[in-house]
Amino acid sequence: MTYYPTQSLVVGMTVIRRDRQLPPGVYGKVLVRQGAPVQPDTVVLQGSQPGDFVIIDALKALNITLKDGGALTEDLLQVRPGETLDKEQPIMIIGSGRRARTLGSPVHAVFVRLEGSQIILRRDPVDLQIKALTPGHVSAIKGNESVTIETVGALIQGAWGNGKETYATLTLEPEGGIEALANTDDPMQRVSGTAMILNKPINDLNVFRFAEKLELGALIAPSMTSGLREIARRQKIPILIVEGFGDLPMSEIVYNLLRGNANRPAAIDAHEPGRWSAERPEITVPLSTTAKPPAPDVNLPLMEGSLVRITRQPNMGVTGRVYRLIDVPRPVENGLLVTGAEIRTANGQVYFAPLANLELLGRPPEAPGRG
Repeated sequence: MTYYPTQSLVVGMTVIRRDRQLPPGVYGKVLVRQGAPVQPDTVVLQGSQPGDFVIIDALKALNITLKDGGALTEDLLQVRPGETLDKEQPIMIIGSGRRARTLGSPVHAVFVRLEGSQIILRRDPVDLQIKALTPGHVSAIKGNESVTIETVGALIQGAWGNGKETYATLTLEPEGGIEALANTDDPMQRVSGTAMILNKPINDLNVFRFAEKLELGALIAPSMTSGLREIARRQKIPILIVEGFGDLPMSEIVYNLLRGNANRPAAIDAHEPGRWSAERPEITVPLSTTAKPPAPDVNLPLMEGSLVRITRQPNMGVTGRVYRLIDVPRPVENGLLVTGAEIRTANGQVYFAPLANLELLGRPPEAPGRG
């Protein structure tokens, strides 16, 4: 039986390669060279994100006609595709001297192309800068729109994010909770700019108010009430949900890895998952090592010894090694007969879970042991 489960990477030490890229339709350029070291705030790409199209009939604007078979040629242009134009900046000049006719840009725009006698612009470009987000080095460059950053460290993938990102020190929520922290003036409890790991799900908007009062850099929570999604999107800081929506506790394996890296800086990429995108919200903790670890193998099937997490009730969040794959269907709580696997946890307990309820965690298989 060969089965390929879904996968959420929860790895303590691995090689991480991530593309930093400009949004679709943005004209830009790469500012780093391949192999160059980068820091989180290193600008690796810059570009202009244009707005609506503006189409200019050059013949009408210049009040000229062309002889039969004639055409405007690109050698008349004063700009190149992707170049940003100020208002009135020359786009095309025909002739020379006093008889020269000049066509200037009617708005602040990006020049797209000359198509026949039509000049195509996109108005009001917004300058964009894409930073490396994590320390590492440039391992690949693709055209003028993508740079691959490679680093080594811990990697934890989550379920949902609000589309923001930052590089901040991980801190644990104190025993009294974020609300107690927000109501104290103790200088020893200053957490401004840090990424706080919450112990409990986000179930009311007071959490966001406390985060704003404390000037936190990011929030990492086990789960969140789905009704707060739009409010979370509007927050200025990254909000990253590890397990999903609802009232879900954080998996022990995830919390232990985050706790083990508390007080270390981390890249918080709270990417909002899309239907057609494979990108995931994730936390990267850069770590130093003398030996380069392998990158996680994301194409492995489920096998005995695979480290997995159960993703649905009644044993949601339980992690362990596959003790035995079960080919003969077994009954589960809802009465269905399903194939699955027996999972042995670190304390020796064994659970049966349907194959559809398992996800790999990106670690190599090990002998699960048979006690």
